[in-house]
Amino acid sequence: MGEFESTLNRQQAAIEAERCLYCYDAPCEAKCPAHVPIPEFIQSIRSGNMHGARVLVQEAHPLIEICGRICPEEEFCQSVCTRAKVDKPVRIRELHRFVTDSTDAAERLDIPAESRDRVAVVGAGPAGLACARELRLKGIRCEVFDARRLGGVPAQEVSWNRCPREVQEREMHLLASKFIDEVHIERVTDVGSLMREYAAVFIATGLPAESDLPIDGVELVGVFHARELLRTVKAGMASGTGRRVGVVGGGNVAIEVASVLRQEDPTRDVTVVYRRSIKELKAFREEIDEATRLGVTYQFLAIPDCILGETHVNGLQVTQARLCEEDESGRCRFEPLPASSYVIPLDTVVIAVGQRPDDDVFHGIGRSSSGLIKVGENMQTSMPGVFAGGDVVSGARTVVEAVRDGKKAADAIVAYMAGGK
Repeated sequence: MGEFESTLNRQQAAIEAERCLYCYDAPCEAKCPAHVPIPEFIQSIRSGNMHGARVLVQEAHPLIEICGRICPEEEFCQSVCTRAKVDKPVRIRELHRFVTDSTDAAERLDIPAESRDRVAVVGAGPAGLACARELRLKGIRCEVFDARRLGGVPAQEVSWNRCPREVQEREMHLLASKFIDEVHIERVTDVGSLMREYAAVFIATGLPAESDLPIDGVELVGVFHARELLRTVKAGMASGTGRRVGVVGGGNVAIEVASVLRQEDPTRDVTVVYRRSIKELKAFREEIDEATRLGVTYQFLAIPDCILGETHVNGLQVTQARLCEEDESGRCRFEPLPASSYVIPLDTVVIAVGQRPDDDVFHGIGRSSSGLIKVGENMQTSMPGVFAGGDVVSGARTVVEAVRDGKKAADAIVAYMAGGK
């Protein structure tokens, strides 16, 4: 498979597959949002049927190559593996990746003849692609609309180191050529016109806007937003950051951009500035460990007060925090310590404090107080025939959870279309 080889070789994969207890109730499969048949595909590895293993995974999940590399197994399948009661969990994601790395794309999915009905999918990220594929497998044609290219966050912001270009392009080509009728590279702001042309619409635009820090100095030269910076680097352009970088935030995007900046220039000092402790970091443990290995450092219990400088950044003033009681999410609250301000010398500040939906689109569709689109149990919005899913409904989540929403929405759209007939 070239430069990017699986973390397991064939012998190691066979040994790991033998460790699976092949549970009758399969808690790993129940925990997987996409409901990949985990015991069955591991059994196929055990018997040497790699192609069969791939077919099983691919039938359940449209983004198997990407998720074989970036899916947070510690949050899902491996967290409930029964084998952990004996010794340690089966390395499910690595077996998943071994299958995708050692086999070619399976094209034996049964694709029925197309119906005359068409559905518009607005947003070409994981939720939109999963919905389009699922609808096509049910005989319904789909056209996808997005302001950027296919793939959403994994294609535009996840580094090539974590998910190689050849893997992403191969997966996107398969989806576009087999399951999507047409791709429109355009930004959709209103679904009224689409509803006059299509039988239904699925909105899966994610969270395209980035939250700002409510402090002075964000307008200075040397202040960047994390996701835009990730897109810049992934497009092959230099980040434009200086030698001393502070990344403000504690989520996956903050840790990702910190790692990317260290990989771009290993001599660059990159510090993650976070107002709580390492225990409260929201990023996945695997990504934190990788960033630390790359040389990223941390300033914990630091509340940003202001970015210093006249025209260019020359520092970040912070106040030391202390942790208090837990909030409703189970994380400790924080409060500033009196007279504890200090300055972190920096020439670049990267803001990575959250994402939000675009407020200036899809007027007339009900939203929550935070701007997320509201849907019912069948994923239909307040506008009949318009469905929504993924991050634009649930807030920032994982790729596999977006896939789950796309598959669920496809079922709801089919039921809606059948009812209309």
